[in-house]
Amino acid sequence: MAKSNFIQTQHEFTQYIRNPDTAPAPKGIEKRRADIYRELFYNNIEGFLADNFPVLKKVMSDENWHKMINGFFAQHSSSSPYFSDIPEEFIAYLQAGNCTAQQDEYPFLIELAHYEWAELVVTIADDTPQTETMTDAENQALTLSNTAWPLAYQYPVHQISPTAIPSTVPENPSYIVVYRNTDDDVVFLETNPSTHGLLELMSNNTQQTTVNLLTKLAADMKHPNPSVIIEGGLSILKDFIHRGIIVPA
Repeated sequence: MAKSNFIQTQHEFTQYIRNPDTAPAPKGIEKRRADIYRELFYNNIEGFLADNFPVLKKVMSDENWHKMINGFFAQHSSSSPYFSDIPEEFIAYLQAGNCTAQQDEYPFLIELAHYEWAELVVTIADDTPQTETMTDAENQALTLSNTAWPLAYQYPVHQISPTAIPSTVPENPSYIVVYRNTDDDVVFLETNPSTHGLLELMSNNTQQTTVNLLTKLAADMKHPNPSVIIEGGLSILKDFIHRGIIVPA
């Protein structure tokens, strides 16, 4: 019976910490002390998210930012116990449509958050040692490095700042590849639709040669002169191989 009461008290206490507006503090626990715990927990989560989404925090008003973080803190049930997974949980919370008021004011909110999260993903990605060597890039099966990620957004997320906030959706999307270079620095590189399409084709590629993938890309684009795509693609891939974005499959 005592154990059951203790578990019930724990449950009430955590519910209060998450949202004191909807859950009363457990009986026998001084509200002032419970509020200290709540402030510590909230500040910990808010500070961690502020560090991982600095641009998003800067472009939003303090009121909107804290409403959004409070909602995440109170409503989201994380599927991972790891602190490093909090940003991914936050992205899932946003993508589930839980911040419609903030999205109405900042329609680029989810894309900007995802863009900032991508830096963390690439930073901690496993750099699996390659067993294959680069012999003949043109006729070899190549793939995307574990530490590279091609991204596409409606908004120019890489240009957004407190002084550069888009008011409308641009006519053309933004294409970016984020990767970790040989110095372990995370780099963001702006690309174009054809390069993005090529990187998507090369993602998880294990058998198709580079020429075959470039031929497929030209066909998908319905390009009147496939050799232009193939030659241009090979030139881009040489640069990407040097950067470590593309590796042997």
